[in-house]
Amino acid sequence: MPTLPTEAQADLVARRVLTSRLGLRPRENVTIEVYPSSLPWAAGFVRQARRLGAYPLLHYEDESSYWQAVDSGNASIVGTPGNHEWAALEKTDVYVYFWGPEDQARYHALPESTASKLTSFNRHWYEIAGKSGVRGVRMGIARVSEENARFWGVSLARWRKEVLAASLRDPETLARDAGRIRRALARGSELRIRHRNGTDLTLGLAQRPPTVFLGKVTPKSRGGAAGTMASVPDANVLVALAEDTADGTFIANRPTLIPGPSLRGARWTFEDGRLARADFAEGERSFQRRFAAASAGKDRPSFIEIGLDPAIHASPTLEESERGAVTIGVGGNSRLGGKTKCDFLSYVTLAGATVSVDGRPLARAGRIV
Repeated sequence: MPTLPTEAQADLVARRVLTSRLGLRPRENVTIEVYPSSLPWAAGFVRQARRLGAYPLLHYEDESSYWQAVDSGNASIVGTPGNHEWAALEKTDVYVYFWGPEDQARYHALPESTASKLTSFNRHWYEIAGKSGVRGVRMGIARVSEENARFWGVSLARWRKEVLAASLRDPETLARDAGRIRRALARGSELRIRHRNGTDLTLGLAQRPPTVFLGKVTPKSRGGAAGTMASVPDANVLVALAEDTADGTFIANRPTLIPGPSLRGARWTFEDGRLARADFAEGERSFQRRFAAASAGKDRPSFIEIGLDPAIHASPTLEESERGAVTIGVGGNSRLGGKTKCDFLSYVTLAGATVSVDGRPLARAGRIV
């Protein structure tokens, strides 16, 4: 399967996203931010925006120029947009962002100080987008490339097929399952996760309102700090856990690829509501360094997330959206509706688990009940 899309594929993805996920209306302003390899996809959004009667503006980021700036010590310039860019955002109704930079291996190898300079604009960007009423999406298909497939060790053809299918999906087809899971998590008290790999973990629920992510901006999502942007594809239900209940073992069988260095082969053991031990086949040194430096609350259960998308099985950075996959986090959850204010957050994912709330099954061996 070729890496680049045909014009028909690009147009189909663009039209589905602009209509079913963004609700684009005639005469609206559409800004499309893109790096070189995703330009054929972005061109589809330009064409379809015009066909829908809207006004597209293509914001092109050159990959080689990006890395030249980093190498020459100008990362802070990259992370500080000019007033003309802010002005364009203020006049934008719909924003489509194709992830960049493209070279994920190089990006993940950057020192934390450099990476933070490159994204220093983030908070201000979301403030302006929120005030301007922007509704937007981050296109995961931008990460699907030969270089990134080699970096993450997956089949490019399979990865591309999965992300394409999930991106074309009408999110409303998953709304019923999302609603059932949301209600169970909102009303329950105790959640149990089991798997034949040795996982058996009991967590507490605190009757908090879960958040449903289906790859579209909704009036409810706008209330969050980054609620003006959704990810495509994205399909899961998340809720902040009770911070004082966690006992047992959780053994991940999916990697955690972002943020920071990859975590693989995770085995977390909880005792009396705290993470007592964390072992990894890969990434342990990085985790332990961050964990040791973190503030109080770093060992408390943070959130649980249950995936919904049947197309996702081997797609890097989308592991938590796999149908029936269970993701748990430790650390801060105050921004997710919990009580723990902590500068540390980490998470790991298990596919194929059996999940029950107050003894009633939500999933059996990874299949949504």
